[in-house]
Amino acid sequence: MTLRTTFAVLALLICSGMAHGSDGRWNNFAEDSDLRYYLDQKSVVQYQDGIYLFWVKSVAKQKDYFKREYNLNNLSYILTNYEMDCALSAYRIRGTIMFDKNRRELNKSVSNAAETLFEPVAPESVLELAQDEICAKEESADLPETEELSTDLPVEVVVPLSAVTLDEPPTIQ
Repeated sequence: MTLRTTFAVLALLICSGMAHGSDGRWNNFAEDSDLRYYLDQKSVVQYQDGIYLFWVKSVAKQKDYFKREYNLNNLSYILTNYEMDCALSAYRIRGTIMFDKNRRELNKSVSNAAETLFEPVAPESVLELAQDEICAKEESADLPETEELSTDLPVEVVVPLSAVTLDEPPTIQ
């Protein structure tokens, strides 16, 4: 009896690890009523200054969701490749791949990134949550280091406007 229980627990742990990457690669950063969204931490790459590439995995909460939405019986999850401009708070989709439960590719679409326009990230959307995850790292890296003020720096003298009269030039005291 304990051997069966141990085997069942071991099998459950192995299956759950395979499904969504228990190795820390996939971070569940959002969900809605139908889907759970996972950010691939290993795929986040800075493409250009302030522009990042990354993958998001979308997994249905109910088995029949993908069948209803995409008319595919064996669709297990969808990977979407995004390009995010943190400075503009904008994104574009570079490609989408649909997989079955055996990780076989069912469908793939790739866009020409040069021809695809950036779209603004909608407030309170899944992409805004992804932006918070990705761009927060950039913002913390961009913070300037605090330095002590040097006494060797030139000092600007400001004369209040009330001290200036139109008849005579301002004097510095």
